[in-house]
Amino acid sequence: MSPARRKKRKKTARSYWLALCIILLAGFTGAFYLYFIYPGLWYVEPPQQVRVVLGAELLDVPAVVGEEEILLPVNAVKEHLDPNLFWDEEEERLTITTKDRVIRMRSEQLTAYLNKQAVQLEVPVRIIDKTPYMPLVFLQDLYGIKIHYFENTLTVVIDRASVPCIVARAAKNVIIRQGPSLQEPRVALLQSGESVNVYREKKGWYHVRTGDGLLGYVPKKNIHIEGITAAEAPPRQESVDRPPWRPMGSKIGLVWEHVINQTPPVESIGPMPGINVVSPTWFSLRNEEGDLSNLADLHYVNWAHAQGYQVWALVSNSFDRDLTASVLRSSEKREKVIGQLLAFSQLYDLDGINIDFENMHLQDRDNFTQFIRELTPLAREQGLTLSVDVTFKSSSINWSQIYDRKALAESVDYVMVMAYDEHWGTSPVAGSVSSLPWVERGLQGILQEVPADKLLLGIPFYTRLWEIEYLEGGSEKVSSRAYGMDRIKSILEEAGAQITFCEESGQNVATYQQGYKHYKVWLEDLTSLESRLALIEKYGLAGAAAWRRGFESNEVWDIFDACLNNRRLKNR
Repeated sequence: MSPARRKKRKKTARSYWLALCIILLAGFTGAFYLYFIYPGLWYVEPPQQVRVVLGAELLDVPAVVGEEEILLPVNAVKEHLDPNLFWDEEEERLTITTKDRVIRMRSEQLTAYLNKQAVQLEVPVRIIDKTPYMPLVFLQDLYGIKIHYFENTLTVVIDRASVPCIVARAAKNVIIRQGPSLQEPRVALLQSGESVNVYREKKGWYHVRTGDGLLGYVPKKNIHIEGITAAEAPPRQESVDRPPWRPMGSKIGLVWEHVINQTPPVESIGPMPGINVVSPTWFSLRNEEGDLSNLADLHYVNWAHAQGYQVWALVSNSFDRDLTASVLRSSEKREKVIGQLLAFSQLYDLDGINIDFENMHLQDRDNFTQFIRELTPLAREQGLTLSVDVTFKSSSINWSQIYDRKALAESVDYVMVMAYDEHWGTSPVAGSVSSLPWVERGLQGILQEVPADKLLLGIPFYTRLWEIEYLEGGSEKVSSRAYGMDRIKSILEEAGAQITFCEESGQNVATYQQGYKHYKVWLEDLTSLESRLALIEKYGLAGAAAWRRGFESNEVWDIFDACLNNRRLKNR
C-alpha cells in the first residue's frame, strides 16, 4: 500500500472516531438534560377532577362538590376523620356518635336527627354508584374541622381546628416543585409575599401548601417563617362534660338485685352498710323487634333513694345469641331499645343503666360497641350513669372475645368485670368459682385496656358444691349446685365437713363424704371476701359489684363498709 493511501486511511479512521465521540457526547448531554434539567422545566398537569387535601396529605378519595355542600364517601371519612362512623348498608342509615351527640341520617332524606331532635340538611346522604356519600360541611363543628373548596384548583381542603400549623411568606418569586429537588416538575409559581402553610423540612426544602390547596416543595432559603396558627372551627354549643357519679369519700359498692318475675318486697331487705348502688335486673330483650320486658317497680326506687342508694337498672340480652344478633345488627332496632331505656329511666326516676349482654356471636362484637356508643350521649344528656358488664379476657369466643373492652371503656362511665365462674356449673372438673390468684391475673389483664378508676370488681356471694363420684377405671363423674353463703354453711355443718385453708386458691375448702360420693366446695366466706376487697385498694379500682343480694351472710356488709370506706373492721 502506498504511503499516500495509508495516510488517507488513517485520516478517515480518526474522523470516524471523532464523529462517534461527538455523537456519544451529544447523547450523554441530551440524556443529562432530559434526566436532570428538562423535568424541572415543565409543570405538573392541572387536576381534571376534584381532589381532597387533609392538612398536608393528598387523599386518594373522590369528592362531590355542590353549591351548598361537599360530599365524601362514608368509608373515606371513617378512615381519615371518624373511625367510629357507622353505616348500616341494609337500612341505608348513617350514625355518628361523640361523647355528647348522636346524629342519625338516612339516605336521600333532608331531615337528620341530633340527639333525637330534627335538624334540616342542605344535602342528604346519597348513594352514588352503590357508594354512600355523606355531607361534610354540615358536620364541621362535630369533627372540629374547617373546610374550603378552591374552584380554580379543584381542591377541597380540610384542616383540623386543633392542629397548629407554621405560616410563612415567600421572600421572592419562587417555583413550587413536586418534590425537594430542582429536577422535580413544577407545581406553581409562588409570588413574592404570598402566604403558605409549612408542614415539614426535607433536604433543605419545606413541604408547603398554598392558599388554594396546592401541595409541593420550595427551597428553605426562599421563604420566611412568620408564626404558628390553627384553623378556626365554627363555634360549637357543647354540653358540659360532667364527671361520672362517685360516692363522696368512698368507693362504689354495688349489689345486683336478682328479679325473676317480681321485685322482692323492700321490707325483706335489711341494712347494707358499704352499699351505695343497687342494680335490679328489670329489663331484657323480649323479641327480635327490639321490645324490652319491663319488671321495674317505682316503690323499690323510692325505697332505695330513701336509703341513700342510687338505682342503676340492669338490662340484659336474655343471653340469647340469635335474638341479640337480630337487634344489634339493625340501626333502627338499636335506636328502639335505646328509646325504651331512656323512657323507662325517666318514668321510674332511675340514676343509671347497667348493660349486661352476654353469650353473643363474635361477629356482633362491633355492633355491641356501636350500641353502647349510641346510648352513651343520650344517657349522659339525661343525667344517667352508664355501666357495662364484661368478663375477664379468655379464649372463649362467645363469652369473652365478644367484648372490645378498650372501646367500651372509652364510652361508658364504669365497667364491671364479672370475676367469677372460673369453674362454671357444668365444668367437667371441680374447682373454685373464683380463686384469688385467678382473679388477680384476670385483673392485671383487663387493666391493660380499662382504666382502674372506671373498673368495678365483680364479687360472687355464691359458691358451688361439687359432687364427685369415682368410677371404675379411675374416671370421675362431676356435677354441682350453687348455694349462697348461709345455705352452704348449714349443709357443711350438717355433714360434719372438714374445712382447711388452701394456699393455691386463697380460700377455705370444705370436704366430706356420703356413701360412695365425695363432696367438695371452695368457700366464698369472710376470708375470701376480705382478700378480694383488698385488691380494690391494691389496684386503685373504682369499687366492687356483688352478685347477688340474697346469697350473702349478714356479716359481709361490715367488711364491705370497712374496705370500701377505708375503715377498720369491728372486732379486728
